[in-house]
Amino acid sequence: MKKLIFALSLGLMTCFAYAEKAPIRLSEGPSNAGRSYSKIYITSNVDSVVIKKILVNRGNCKDAEYRPWKPIRLNFGNTYTRLFTGKSPGVPCNVIEVAVDTNQGVWTFDFNP
Repeated sequence: MKKLIFALSLGLMTCFAYAEKAPIRLSEGPSNAGRSYSKIYITSNVDSVVIKKILVNRGNCKDAEYRPWKPIRLNFGNTYTRLFTGKSPGVPCNVIEVAVDTNQGVWTFDFNP
């Protein structure tokens, strides 16, 4: 019985050891553009990652940039910033959740309000 418990424990620890780490680090903060804008900072933790799409608050915040979205490649340590605002004019985007679609999977980050 002890061998079985040990084997199961070892198996569970192995699963946790192989948990994937996000290829990006994400943070958010206020923007110089005004109080109704939030700025998202995405930094690469790997040699190369392609950011395909950014979804803020499950689509309840919209991209506030004047330039259309295009996928972007980040090398290790590089940071990309993007502005977001609420869906209605003048309504701020209080960032709670950000999902980032990359060439290495979709990664969701939660922010405690």
